[in-house]
Amino acid sequence: MAISQFERVPNHYGGPLIQKIKDFRLGKGKRSLDPTLLQIGRLEILIPRYFGFCFGVERAIHMAFSALDKHPEKDIHLVSQIIHNPVVNNDLQERGIRFIYNERGEREIEEDEIKEEDIVLIPAFGTTVQVEQSLQNGGIDTSSQEYRQNYDTTCPFVSRVWDRGEQLGREGYTVVIHGKFRHEETQAMFSHTERHAKLLVVLDKAEAGKVCDFIEGDMSLEEFRAFFAGKWTTGFDPRRDLERIAVVNQTTMLADETREISALLRQAMKRRYGGDKLDYHFADTGDTLCYATNQNQNATRTLLDSKADLAIIVGGYNSSNTSHLVEICSEAMPSYFIKNSEEILSSRQIRHYQVPAREVVVTDDWLPQSLPVRVAVTSGASCPDILLNEVIETIAGFYGYGPAEIEAGLDSLSILA
Repeated sequence: MAISQFERVPNHYGGPLIQKIKDFRLGKGKRSLDPTLLQIGRLEILIPRYFGFCFGVERAIHMAFSALDKHPEKDIHLVSQIIHNPVVNNDLQERGIRFIYNERGEREIEEDEIKEEDIVLIPAFGTTVQVEQSLQNGGIDTSSQEYRQNYDTTCPFVSRVWDRGEQLGREGYTVVIHGKFRHEETQAMFSHTERHAKLLVVLDKAEAGKVCDFIEGDMSLEEFRAFFAGKWTTGFDPRRDLERIAVVNQTTMLADETREISALLRQAMKRRYGGDKLDYHFADTGDTLCYATNQNQNATRTLLDSKADLAIIVGGYNSSNTSHLVEICSEAMPSYFIKNSEEILSSRQIRHYQVPAREVVVTDDWLPQSLPVRVAVTSGASCPDILLNEVIETIAGFYGYGPAEIEAGLDSLSILA
């Protein structure tokens, strides 16, 4: 189902300013990754070619609102947050949907409280085999075609990685997952794939380097076990299970880093076993990268040479894909990760989330006070357009620009070459 075929993603998630930018790019520069330039007087706003809701998120939201529309008389539950955005999750809760697990992973609705006639939605990240079994114990047939089609909002690109992991396991490979071990998507993938493959989770290149060290004999078994304890499947033996490996990723991770991790491990296997046996010891898995994540990250990278004064990245603070957009922008400019325009306290102060420290801080003098100014703005895959819309209007307002000036800018959009 193409995104344009979704019958309903709520209108209140859309932003008229952002929609005009999207319409402009559909008609001009559709294939180019260069950012769009919105000129509001002497304020320049740069928006990357790809941002905001991806296919999987639009699909999940469509399914949730369809369930609400079609079954107003039924109790509707979500296993957990449908996506990592507080606006959407709070909206669904206000409309009566209850979450079985809270954001800390604590169960709030017990198995015996769910009735067979209830509707239970699985979030876009998917869920574990254990949770599905619990739902089945309560009479929810999560394996039926009707359920999968209407209530399992697992992103098809996420489940595709599970399928590939299963295939690799059946072929005798250990699957190395580039992901955050506690993230819902990685937990779901781990659960679905461990029945067919040995698994090991690595967070980043540094952890992948530890795996390389062991493969090449530069790390002892005891050191390896101590470092990766708990991040592998039951019965995992690195002496045996790292002889044949393949890399897949949590779809919200940096695609470039997944490629680098794959290259590191491939070289380690080549040094250990030789080039003539490499295909046996290392499987090519580039086909598991999510195209939407890849597009968003590549489009964001085009902002790095734009000489922007700063970047604003909008999304939920627990959104993995959004945090990586912040990481990319931070390579070239001061970058502020905010959940909505309310975090912009004034033209002098901004409240924002610092990813490495995992804390919200307030920064002074974040915005240049005199024009001209160039600001890059983007949003994560689970962020409604209206939030980005409001951020742009807020920033424009600090320089005295209102609806008339913004509209004039929208009438003369261009592509920054």
